[in-house]
Amino acid sequence: MDFRPEQMLARIRGAVGGLVSGQSVLAIGAVLVLALVVTALLPDRFGAVRSGDKTGGAAGGAALSLPAALPGLSPFTPATPMQFGGRVTQVASIGNDVGWGQVHIWIDNGTGALQEISVAPQSYLSQIGCPSFDGARISGVGFQFDAARPNAELYAKSILVGGRTCKLRDDEGLALWMVVQ
Repeated sequence: MDFRPEQMLARIRGAVGGLVSGQSVLAIGAVLVLALVVTALLPDRFGAVRSGDKTGGAAGGAALSLPAALPGLSPFTPATPMQFGGRVTQVASIGNDVGWGQVHIWIDNGTGALQEISVAPQSYLSQIGCPSFDGARISGVGFQFDAARPNAELYAKSILVGGRTCKLRDDEGLALWMVVQ
């Protein structure tokens, strides 16, 4: 197809009776593009949170200071660090068959029930020089993320084993082996 702007402009002029020039067509197009850009940059909703009204109504006109909520994210309450200690009775690597192998240990803390602790991948433990857990007396700090289950596993933040402290997670419980270096 042969495209010639002159022919297209001649057709437009003929259709509108010569009332619109080529420059006005370009100006109208530029205004429409600018309107699209401005619309794309504006927030989705105006006045969504106002003082005293979370439904978008105006009450006083002053904006309420609330933390921003991002789509797909929900606020959470940080887990409280918990102390643990005892003698390791069992060591297992869980999840090796699905590609995310993680060492779990069970300790006898003197309460009569074994406590499960999720530690870290064996490769990370070897990388940081963490000693073997087999039969060792350990102590540490961890997080229990599932408060609904009374005997839920702890996720170790740090463990003292054989006189060496192994740092495994940060203050929020995020795995240190996942940190991009």
